[in-house]
Amino acid sequence: MSQDFALLYMQLGLHPDCSLEDLKRAYRVRVAELHPDRHLDRTASDEAHDALTELTALYSGAIRFHRLHGRLPGSTPRGAAAPRPASGIASESNGPSSPSRTMTTTGRNAPPSATPRIAVLSVLVLVVVMVVLHWSESTQLAPQAEANGAVAEVADPNAPRLELGMEEAAVVAIQGPPERVQDGVWNYGSSWVRFEDGHLADWASVPPNRLLVPTPRPVRQEESGDADVFGP
Repeated sequence: MSQDFALLYMQLGLHPDCSLEDLKRAYRVRVAELHPDRHLDRTASDEAHDALTELTALYSGAIRFHRLHGRLPGSTPRGAAAPRPASGIASESNGPSSPSRTMTTTGRNAPPSATPRIAVLSVLVLVVVMVVLHWSESTQLAPQAEANGAVAEVADPNAPRLELGMEEAAVVAIQGPPERVQDGVWNYGSSWVRFEDGHLADWASVPPNRLLVPTPRPVRQEESGDADVFGP
């Protein structure tokens, strides 16, 4: 499905330069309007479900874009400035080069061509060394972080979390559409959530596809010691 974010803003009545909080608030209102409980006839319910699925996919893509770039898709980047043309390019655009322009660009006492090549190679070698060192540190820290139950991706502390008793529409608004639905269980990769009578009754957050939940399993089930972390 193509990420037509213009359609997302049109459905929510927003501008691409709106804030992230405005986007989340308008999205929750729209999800409530498209909830199947508001459409009694089957045709309207199917249309509302398709619209909700498309809206949720666009919203999830916009949230991912904001996490990567620090702004919403289509918004004006802050502090962006147009690149200034180099003097040599400007001289060529004004017409054929003259001896005076050639002297200004190259200079009489230009260093040998080997010098800039050595400088470029030195910079490339330095970049390669930094990349190798960063990769080595990442590979050493990743197993330890995973063993401690740490999440690789830094989660937004203000982001909403799944809670027991939530309706299906609220779960979709927070976690996004599931990959597979069967017998009241929604699968998100290695993790899953389970519904009873249309309300969230259980979940299992397993790496690498962790859920937006406060704990890997609901607290009341962890205390009883009967939870199965690998799914029903």
